[in-house]
Amino acid sequence: MLLTAIAVAATVQAGLALSPGSCGDNFFCEAKDSTVNVGATLKEQHELVSSSSGSQPSDTVYWRATAALCLLTDLAGFVTELAASCTEGEQLAFADVQCDDGFALGALFRAQRLPSGNLSDPELVAEGTCVTPADLAAEAAREFATLPITPSPLHVQPPDGWTLINVETVTYTEDAAQDFETTLLGVPVVIRALPDEFAWDYGDGTTTVTEHPGAPYPANTVGHTYTAPGEVSISLTTTWRGQFQIAGTATWTDVPGTATTTTSTGPITVHEARTRLVEDPAG
Repeated sequence: MLLTAIAVAATVQAGLALSPGSCGDNFFCEAKDSTVNVGATLKEQHELVSSSSGSQPSDTVYWRATAALCLLTDLAGFVTELAASCTEGEQLAFADVQCDDGFALGALFRAQRLPSGNLSDPELVAEGTCVTPADLAAEAAREFATLPITPSPLHVQPPDGWTLINVETVTYTEDAAQDFETTLLGVPVVIRALPDEFAWDYGDGTTTVTEHPGAPYPANTVGHTYTAPGEVSISLTTTWRGQFQIAGTATWTDVPGTATTTTSTGPITVHEARTRLVEDPAG
């Protein structure tokens, strides 16, 4: 590339002119009252293009562009032009990054807001980069820890708030994954929560942990037999592991850490069933 890691002034191609909050079809602009050094990390670059919390517009506008800088000549010598692509005969000074496996994050530009309300010629702050799962792993872990995961459903048989001693009470749940779309450092991703372990508490001091969700009768595999009458509540704590996927890729990457959710039943009455001989009504 002809551009090195320094800011480069550029004129703006007609039809792609910059204006606060709107940068044409090929641009994305948001204001941030801050400055930046060339070579900023991915996280720092993301913070620069995040909207500022103040109500007053900042003097500096940052944006990312999926665009090219084309090298032109005029009476003053060589200049660059920000464009969606270079026309025939123009020499490419900067091209947006192309990724084989990852997300192409556009180059970071900035401009100053002039007294007239218009923006100055843009400067290239940092070239585009190919974002890989390794770049997002720490952010994905933080996001996973805050996901609003829906607790696993808890099914009990018999289902009507009662059961019998000396007869197995069947419990089971579902092991469906839950997907959440979000952005990490400006990169669109899907974070997936997958049930990994199920801890069952039967309310009489008995607990068990399984890696499978159980099943309804007659294929049941998880349950408990009460030995004394009373009233109990059954609870299920599910441990979830996480994965994330960058939009447009096929690779799922594990997220460090786990999350838990808990589901409980209402009161369940445990009855003792007694047998007795009765007169045969047909006798």
